[in-house]
Amino acid sequence: MSIPDEQPLPIAVRAYVCKVDQKTLPFIKKKGGRKRPVPSEWILIFDTETTTDAAQKLRFGTYQVRKSADLVEAGIFYDPETLNKTEQVTLKEYARKKQLTLMNVRGFIEKIFYGVGYKYRASIVGFNLPFDISRLAIDHTPSRGTRYNKLMRGGFTFKLSDNHWQPRVQIKHVSSRNAFIQFAATREQRTSRGNRKKGNYQAVRRGFFIDTKTLAAALTSQSHSLASLAQALKIKAQKHHTEDHGRTLTTDYIDYALQDTQTTWECYERLQSLYKLHGLELTPAHSIHSEASLGKAYLRDMGVKPWKTMQTDFPDDITGNIMSAYYGGRSEIHISKKSVQVLYCDFLSMYPTVCTLMGLWRFVTSQGMDWHDSTEETGKFLNDITIPILQKQETWQSLTILVQVIPDNDIFPVRAKYGGDAQYTIGSNFLTSDTPLWFTLADCISSKLLSGRTPKILKAISFKPKDMQEDLKPVCVAGNTNYAVDPCEGDFFRRVIDLRRAVKEKVKTASPQEKNALENQQLALKILANATSYGIFVELNVEEEKQTQPLLCYGYSGKPTKLEKKKFEATGSFFHPLLAALITGAARLMLAITERQALDAGLDWAFCDTDSMALAKPENMSIEEFYKRARQVQEWFTPLNPYAEKAPLLKIEDYNYSLPYKDTLDPLYCYAISSKRYALYNLDENGQPILRKISAHGLGHLIAPYQKPNTKTLEDSQPWQQDLWLEIIKASLENRQPNFMSLKNFNLPAVSRYGATTPALEKWFVGYNENKPYKDRVRPFNFLLAMQSLPHFKTLKPVASYDKNPSKAVARCFDRSTGEKIKKFQLKTYLDSLAQYHLHPETKFLNGDYTDAGITQRRHIRVKSIQHIGKEANKWEEQFFTGFNPDAQIEYGMCAEQKIEMLETVLRAIKKYGVKSMADMSKLSQRHILNIYKEKTNLSENALLKLYSAVKTLGNLDKKENELRELIRNTIKEKGISIRQLAETVEIDPSNLSKLISGKRTDLKKLEFIYSYLIK
Repeated sequence: MSIPDEQPLPIAVRAYVCKVDQKTLPFIKKKGGRKRPVPSEWILIFDTETTTDAAQKLRFGTYQVRKSADLVEAGIFYDPETLNKTEQVTLKEYARKKQLTLMNVRGFIEKIFYGVGYKYRASIVGFNLPFDISRLAIDHTPSRGTRYNKLMRGGFTFKLSDNHWQPRVQIKHVSSRNAFIQFAATREQRTSRGNRKKGNYQAVRRGFFIDTKTLAAALTSQSHSLASLAQALKIKAQKHHTEDHGRTLTTDYIDYALQDTQTTWECYERLQSLYKLHGLELTPAHSIHSEASLGKAYLRDMGVKPWKTMQTDFPDDITGNIMSAYYGGRSEIHISKKSVQVLYCDFLSMYPTVCTLMGLWRFVTSQGMDWHDSTEETGKFLNDITIPILQKQETWQSLTILVQVIPDNDIFPVRAKYGGDAQYTIGSNFLTSDTPLWFTLADCISSKLLSGRTPKILKAISFKPKDMQEDLKPVCVAGNTNYAVDPCEGDFFRRVIDLRRAVKEKVKTASPQEKNALENQQLALKILANATSYGIFVELNVEEEKQTQPLLCYGYSGKPTKLEKKKFEATGSFFHPLLAALITGAARLMLAITERQALDAGLDWAFCDTDSMALAKPENMSIEEFYKRARQVQEWFTPLNPYAEKAPLLKIEDYNYSLPYKDTLDPLYCYAISSKRYALYNLDENGQPILRKISAHGLGHLIAPYQKPNTKTLEDSQPWQQDLWLEIIKASLENRQPNFMSLKNFNLPAVSRYGATTPALEKWFVGYNENKPYKDRVRPFNFLLAMQSLPHFKTLKPVASYDKNPSKAVARCFDRSTGEKIKKFQLKTYLDSLAQYHLHPETKFLNGDYTDAGITQRRHIRVKSIQHIGKEANKWEEQFFTGFNPDAQIEYGMCAEQKIEMLETVLRAIKKYGVKSMADMSKLSQRHILNIYKEKTNLSENALLKLYSAVKTLGNLDKKENELRELIRNTIKEKGISIRQLAETVEIDPSNLSKLISGKRTDLKKLEFIYSYLIK
């Protein structure tokens, strides 16, 4: 395997950061534990209808108050400042006829929202609650949080009432599916003086908010509108359709609004039933915010206590080593911008599978973990490891090892800003480093398989689980008694996948009515398994304090670096970084084995994506031989299947089979652009592509420029996205450039959804909102549309009020700073935005640039410096609208040890090369460098990196000069030429020439000139 030339590049590793003073003052003194509060039997369901302008002011709303399932009161509330007199009369007449309670919005807030929702401890239910609650507000501020409750920091606090005794409502956006909602503390003193003296504080009443959108996503693993959720759950009260939004109020529109509330109630009732099937008694439904929440609920019901709770004395330095060995899933393109025939294969539940193979459930249920130095035995294990040994299940239980290596042309996951990218990405590249780095043993095996060389181990640490936790209890997966799990003896990960396989088998023979529900169930089980077997173990939540905090940063060196930062990451409740590192490392090993097996079989691979790989057919190989060899690769993994049903572990996906019959392999082709941008397709009898699977990566933020009613769409994609890919593939097959102008409405301005979900996004409208009454402002959780201006109108900031028809929205486009109308010709079109979509580079590899096509090649990274960072995807939704923000990527900097070594190297170089040479090479001023040498100024990380880079460059020049001097001396000796004769010939003073050749004087250009003369 050829190794490309070294490319010096800074790399990044994850770090573990904690406060210098970890002690916190408890707000509530717990004696014998405090029960989790639960809602009463009262339920409030409500929904709002708004204006269709940018402010989206409340017009009216509908509500139901229920006691258990019994309807106690149904009514309508309205804003008299928004509805005109005629519309108010319409409402009053409607309410009278239907015997509904009618009140203005202030009355609803005091009597119902607070009177029932807060005082009766009711469940407050809605669909997209952040929007509905913010419509009721009369003011808001950014949530500051307190030292005891930091959860809502970065969100909003809404004032709903002028009665200052009523609590405000805090909402923090987490994702498009999820937001945290709670009541803020009231002004009243909740705890009597006597109890305060005893330390028995009364907890703040936070309320019980249940957003059916969030609960549905957690239970079904799908994002839904209210209409699609009602259809999926097959409830009686399906959502109605209307075109009356924003128009004069009619009885039909009021019918529509009342139906929305009923639909929301029935969805909530059905979702509660689905949740109860899980039998999770310790976690109420209002605490379920995601699939990960569901996974944690299972662990709590089993009595599993988090690792950090069980082993509080685990050394921070080892935690730092573990975090530095953590990398995400592998997603790469190997054959770029070229159609190739493939067999697309996908691992069966990759993360739960490697968890089960390595026996990681024992770590989850143990009282902690022991560790010991295993350098010698790990070195022998790595030397002896072979592909056949990896086919034995017991081998995988030996992989719970962390390894420190000196990378030397080894293939490891490398996190860097490739190709000048603004953000870090991970690529499996050749890596060389003078600094030891930590990886999992699985990554070291991957490197050996792919490079043919055994990495040089400096140290290895083996981890073993301690004794089992006490008082663990069995649970039934999804309430199915046939799939009970005893955490002391069974493996939860295995049983979840066993049940999923059973459900998938039922799908094959299910009726059309049952099929959809079963598909949702198996998908939910898949996400539950992944969340419980991976996601919760690497949960890190960004916290931002008002003032900078003294922090300790632990990373690859194991030694702490002191920091001062406002923003840092706090660990989640079930944080267990060793499991996260081992799981992802083992998943990468599965892909490395697949790649090795494919190459050894004479095949290639087109792309891989976390748990899948597309095996590629060489051009000169018959299709029969290709399938035969590809099946051999696929079948190699079957002995590793740890589940009850011994199905293939590396599955041949359905996309490979012909559409009508599902039992015959139909030639499948792949066209891949870059990571996560690929399409799979067949060719019809006329050679025209038929799409089977496409990636919408890089397209999902755009609203469809057109719709195709009653068109069957591919999974996770829209008709317009399919048409875009069809044009890209056709252009490739016809050896031409794609003609996106041929696509419908691509000449229209490109439109994206926008939501003012964070204080940063709300600041977009500071200028627009100035001097406007509160109701007329663009407020938190308004949903609008965003456009982009053309480069020569770059000062414009275009937005528009929401409309399902983008063309109508564009007609109402205005500048969010000034409120001035923006013309259509000033906006980027879909064509402008997607003109280079098909040219997107695969920067992590060589030969992956914009115009490159064919086989990509791994880079060879020489570590220039090492940065400690937090998670890569922080605030990606916000950055899409505001642009890349370096502050959103948490960077903790270099470790203290590395800084000291680099500074010592720089100081020696200044003395050796002189201030001027260092200044010329680093582009820093001579005065600044002199002050650094004399320790008269603080040295920033940026300046240190520039100087250290200059040292390396000067060192390389030194090396080149020395090599030339040696060549010149040898040539002079061979040719019998004296220094004086050579000096006369090249017209250089003999004394100067002698100094130049001896190294007392430097001048690379003159040395090159002299040597070129000698060899003529």
